Amino acid sequence: MHSRLLVLLVLPVLAAALSPAPRLQNKHRFASILAIHQNESTGEKALSTDDVVARVEQAPSVVRTSTSTSWLQRLQDSLTTFVIGLVLIVFSIPVLWFNESRVAQMESLISIGKSQARSVGGKAAVTENRNWLVHVDGETAKSAATVSDPQFDVSFNKNCIRLSSTVEVYQIIEHSKNEEREKLGGGKETTTTYTYTEEWSSSYRDSGSYQDVSKRINRKPQGLEVGVQGQDCSRVEFGEGFLLPEELIGQCTNWRSAGERLPEAVNTKGSRLEFKRADQQYFYCRSSQHDGHSQLGDARVSFRYVPDHEATVLALQADGSEELRDTFMPYRLIRRGWFGLDEDVEKKALLKQAKKSYGDLARDSSCTGCLACLCCACNMVVMCCQSRLAPELYHLFDGSLDLDECFAIIASRLAMTKWCFRVAGWMMIFIGLYSLFAPFLTLLKVIPFLGPLAASLGGALIYFLCFLCTAIIASAIVIVAYLFYRPIMALVYGVLSAAAVTGVCMLASKA
Repeated sequence: MHSRLLVLLVLPVLAAALSPAPRLQNKHRFASILAIHQNESTGEKALSTDDVVARVEQAPSVVRTSTSTSWLQRLQDSLTTFVIGLVLIVFSIPVLWFNESRVAQMESLISIGKSQARSVGGKAAVTENRNWLVHVDGETAKSAATVSDPQFDVSFNKNCIRLSSTVEVYQIIEHSKNEEREKLGGGKETTTTYTYTEEWSSSYRDSGSYQDVSKRINRKPQGLEVGVQGQDCSRVEFGEGFLLPEELIGQCTNWRSAGERLPEAVNTKGSRLEFKRADQQYFYCRSSQHDGHSQLGDARVSFRYVPDHEATVLALQADGSEELRDTFMPYRLIRRGWFGLDEDVEKKALLKQAKKSYGDLARDSSCTGCLACLCCACNMVVMCCQSRLAPELYHLFDGSLDLDECFAIIASRLAMTKWCFRVAGWMMIFIGLYSLFAPFLTLLKVIPFLGPLAASLGGALIYFLCFLCTAIIASAIVIVAYLFYRPIMALVYGVLSAAAVTGVCMLASKA
């Protein structure tokens, strides 16, 4: 046991002392000594010299850099933080508003959808159900075209709805960790520790800016694109009466490894690079000096696919491009008035809304005219989020699900997204408000001896005030957003928020 500890403690020292080429002989001598010492001290099987050499070579190197920041420079940085805080506050309100208005719209959609959705079969598309919300349960999604990988000579003629490849390169990864220390007079010293590891990664790192010059040796096969690439089937039939649009095809997530369907070697297109099978998952393209271990610059690829499978669709049935097959479109909110709409009129309105692109929806939700300049942040948030988070019912689920199960999944996804955006918006408000006091806290730190303590106490007080302001602003946004779509819920939120804020203020006054 003590011998193993000695080995682990000595390895980093040896790694720093031995350079790669000139001291290879010394490296093996040290490795032999360590292996013999372990064998003599314990009755266990000794490490081989090659194993110890490998551990010496892989011992992480460490680089430390220290930088000092004067009080004046910290004051300038705090002013930058002040500006960033203003930006965060300006954008936090549109983020929260978009989230809360979307949640209110989705809850209305779910409520209306539960009452209007029709469960239909997929054997044939019934004309009467066009432009109406339908639930097609348990039909088979089947690929009807060839799917090819964009980078490799890999293609499937059948039983493949989606195909994906992940290319990784064995490379050196730089990690950094900062430690800060306050200095007398308001200055600050920052020590950054850089460590390095060799690992597989699907994101290629350019090592040209690494702190350790000896680690600037990352490379990859020429012309190889590192990362994840995918291709969806251009024609997917759903039952005998429908074709799946590309948005629903992208929701098929029943992924499987494609290794068993591939030969022993695959090539990039044009046969520039050959990747040989190593196991059921990975194909490797190794360097000419391959010795059984991964070398810097080695590449590997894995493939996965979505086979034909049973699925459930909840969306608006729409007229397709073929005579015997319909397709699906998004089911979105429309204005129905106080007394509702006739079914034919409602179908036309639903179809008109479904045909709108995400850009059209974003423009409909954006401020226009003179308000466009005042609501620039709102418009930017809407433009960025509308394409992926538009309020609509347009879902494909793997497997066979009844209508209640579909709406339960939609509601759970909505709750998760809602709280993610809420927390993000709250953090933006809180950090933004706290950042506004950065110059004040920096000024306190210049006070000799008492500066750090005064800054800590002032920071705690500001922390509480920012938290209280964040709660008030966030609650107000939720209430106003719900007023447009669900007034009763807005009233409930208003009463609860007022009670919560009053309680916190009473506790603070007693303390």
